[in-house]
Amino acid sequence: MTRRQLGFVFGVLAALTGAWFALRGDGSGPAGATLDIAAMVGPDVSQIRILKPDSAVIHLGIDDDRWMVNGYPAEDSLLEAMLTRMAAVAPARVIARNPSNHGRLGVASDSAPRVEIGPAGDPALVFLLGGAGPEGRFVRLPDRPEVYVVEPAAVRDLDRDQVQWRDPTIASVDTASLHRIVIRRGTDPIFDLRRDETGSWQVAGVPADTVLVRVFLETMADLKAAGFPADSFVFAVDFDRPDAILDLYSGALPTDPPSLSLLFATAATRTEVLVRRADDPIAYAIDPATANFLVSGRSRWRGAP
Repeated sequence: MTRRQLGFVFGVLAALTGAWFALRGDGSGPAGATLDIAAMVGPDVSQIRILKPDSAVIHLGIDDDRWMVNGYPAEDSLLEAMLTRMAAVAPARVIARNPSNHGRLGVASDSAPRVEIGPAGDPALVFLLGGAGPEGRFVRLPDRPEVYVVEPAAVRDLDRDQVQWRDPTIASVDTASLHRIVIRRGTDPIFDLRRDETGSWQVAGVPADTVLVRVFLETMADLKAAGFPADSFVFAVDFDRPDAILDLYSGALPTDPPSLSLLFATAATRTEVLVRRADDPIAYAIDPATANFLVSGRSRWRGAP
């Protein structure tokens, strides 16, 4: 091989090597070879906006010391865990620099979700969330051609829809403090369970079934929704005339108001039962079997004679 041919070969190899590192990046290249998300996501984040390609917007923000998602209570632990992972994630490494790869990697401006972390109008971090590869998820800064690969656990929750961010907790009751349980269901007689001075539950002076009472109290200690109804479904039910009302009393005096009042309602064309607190307009879907158990005033509550 002549020197000229050898020079040509080395020239081609050098060009290919340069193109490879331009495409891949090795974390030790020029400025922009890494993206330090952890340094840009501080501990005091209080606003996150996710703009979906279909124009849907998910707005997560802190209001009255708790996270909200588009006006509904969000699951605080979910947000805090995600931010903790993002604040500890290793710097993201460049995986590509050629804009022709943006579509293949899912970070094209017109098809990738846009994530804004920080105050609206002045976020600390904005990136496009792309697809996934063997090494993690692809992200890109909107005004830069570089595509980075980030640990998937740090950004996996950003794929959630609005309802998947919502807190499913309907009520968390301190059942040890309850003194009285009152169930009103349609035209049925009012069903009244009371705890006596010994701590035992009574139904009209007769001991209540201890197993059923225990299950009831365990359910009310952390009552979760089975889902979140569409607004059209909520508008179809009449909470001014609920099918059943469950009142829980923590006060021992007969004049004390209920500490929690739940309203249960149904629609003729749906199988789900809706429930909401009397002091809160947010409605939740609940499993019909659970709803029936909670507001059943039948004699099964009476213990064995």
